[in-house]
Amino acid sequence: MEFFINKDSLLPILKMDVVFDGRTDSAKEFYSILDNARIRFSMTLESNGAQKISMKNAYLVEKDKSNPDSPQEYYIYYKWVPNDTNRVGRYKGEFSITLDNGELITPIRENLYINII
Repeated sequence: MEFFINKDSLLPILKMDVVFDGRTDSAKEFYSILDNARIRFSMTLESNGAQKISMKNAYLVEKDKSNPDSPQEYYIYYKWVPNDTNRVGRYKGEFSITLDNGELITPIRENLYINII
């Protein structure tokens, strides 16, 4: 996944879809587990692995529903602070979700690249 943001900008907010993984009995149970999770964000410079952001708080927010009968869905998001985007470059980002029974690093299927331009 590629994400682009201008140097020294605070918008757009970085957000990722939370996808039901099928490991629990229902999506509702899966999302209730996330409600009690600690979510953090880290970002490293791709060229040399230097850490730009280390385990800062990230959050969970419900998506707007177009149909009131549809199930709840969520985004994981990170809200930028001024020093986060002060250097141009390509960074690898990841969210750490700490649950009662362990830790999950996301994204799982593909890397998240943040391009500060």
